[in-house]
Amino acid sequence: MIQLGIALFDDAGNHPGMAWQINFSDFDPDVDPCSPASIDLLKNSGIDVQRNRREGISSVRYAALLREKLFDHHGGAFVTFHGSYDVGYLMKLLAGGRPLPETSGEFIMAASGIFNGRLYDVKYMARFCAGLRGGEVSLKKLASMLNVKADGVAHQAGFDSLIIGLSFREMHKRWAVMGDRDSMILYGLESVCHESKRASSSGPPLRRRPWTLPPGMFMIPPPMTRLPWAFLSQCFGGGGGHGPVPLLQQATPRVRWFQPVPLQCSFHGSCVVILQSSF
Repeated sequence: MIQLGIALFDDAGNHPGMAWQINFSDFDPDVDPCSPASIDLLKNSGIDVQRNRREGISSVRYAALLREKLFDHHGGAFVTFHGSYDVGYLMKLLAGGRPLPETSGEFIMAASGIFNGRLYDVKYMARFCAGLRGGEVSLKKLASMLNVKADGVAHQAGFDSLIIGLSFREMHKRWAVMGDRDSMILYGLESVCHESKRASSSGPPLRRRPWTLPPGMFMIPPPMTRLPWAFLSQCFGGGGGHGPVPLLQQATPRVRWFQPVPLQCSFHGSCVVILQSSF
């Protein structure tokens, strides 16, 4: 995974007008298998892969914080957009690189356990919302149709997570999405997801031990000796810097970048976590 974007909303749809973007140091385009076209797209979107290698944070270090502060004790919901790959990469990150389940059905069952059965895919839910072309639109087009606006650059994980969250909030206001019909259904894997939900409700015997996150695999690492790098503010219209950023008062939400220390604090109560990755 190259980047992870996280935007937080409370259960009333309020948000602080910012998103977190974490740049990981693990990916090496000179060694790891990758698509040159995808790398060019990321570079054109302002992602400096080589700088990530030098100054980014280890995914193992950050996975410890995610598990301890966001997943192990979280009672809220998680939202993504066309998110099967995002979910897969995040599951692998949380499991320390452990191979994913062998079948798509086992993959969905494992994801349901990790996300507490409260994972929602905006692209899938859009097909039930009148006027959204059955969900067969890009994230940029969906946001435009919903009149959702924010300052930033597309294909950056932090900015995209904020756009997904704002679009989800607008869909929830207009069409009351986020019911049982919508939970744990990922776009492109609908039939497998529905079958998995039926199997889970009927409770058939498992043929093999279910895939779960290894318990106690991670420990919270000691404080970082240097700051992981954040993108320059002029690239994204935000305030930039590495320190905590106050809540914004502007009408248009902005994306702001700083070191990932907010996850040192536990989240209390229910909240909606918007997840987006670049890989």
